[in-house]
Amino acid sequence: MLKPQKKKITKKALKEDKFVEAALNAKTYLEENSKQVMIVVGVVLALIILIILYRNHQQTRDLKAATLLGLAQVEYQNMNYAKARQFLNQLLEDYDGTDAADQGYFVLANLDYQQGKYEEAEAAFKKFIDSYDGSKILKASGLAGYAACLEHRGAHQEAAEYYLKAQKTAPDFVEAANYLYLAGRNFLKAGQKDKAKKAFETVIKKYEKSNRANDAKAQLIIMAEEK
Repeated sequence: MLKPQKKKITKKALKEDKFVEAALNAKTYLEENSKQVMIVVGVVLALIILIILYRNHQQTRDLKAATLLGLAQVEYQNMNYAKARQFLNQLLEDYDGTDAADQGYFVLANLDYQQGKYEEAEAAFKKFIDSYDGSKILKASGLAGYAACLEHRGAHQEAAEYYLKAQKTAPDFVEAANYLYLAGRNFLKAGQKDKAKKAFETVIKKYEKSNRANDAKAQLIIMAEEK
């Protein structure tokens, strides 16, 4: 009499059984919770649509802001200052928080400074250096602009520190030697002779080929004679 043979269950068969079981469980879950599943899917789709709409809106907003900045810069270069200010005011009012608006504060600050509106220029430069985090050269220019405003109102110690920050922010910028020299001059006016001396010496050592190197040497000679 033949004995019934035990069928050997292979790993493949086990995996197939587990897959079938999982599929059946998933089917059962979907049938029992179809309403909840559809709600979740609907919410996810709504979020995706909102994200896409937000990104498109942000891109459009950034483009409009950049256009206004470009128009303002063109008018500024052509010395149409009233028109430049009109574009800048619109940019800062309607698109504050964009990269273009941050740069707009820099243009506005220069415009105010050029027209002798030093308090307004100081405020605009401060707004720019506090918010802008892009080009190091532009940031250095903003720091130097703010320092110039401080220097104009006689805050020489603070002006010197900001000129120094400007030089350190972009040490290879063509204006870096000038920033460092101006830091030395303001330290000197603030009675900080040691800091002034160090600034002048650094100009000579680090920027020996610049025009400010000779000016720094002249300042050191004058300081030596005054002792």
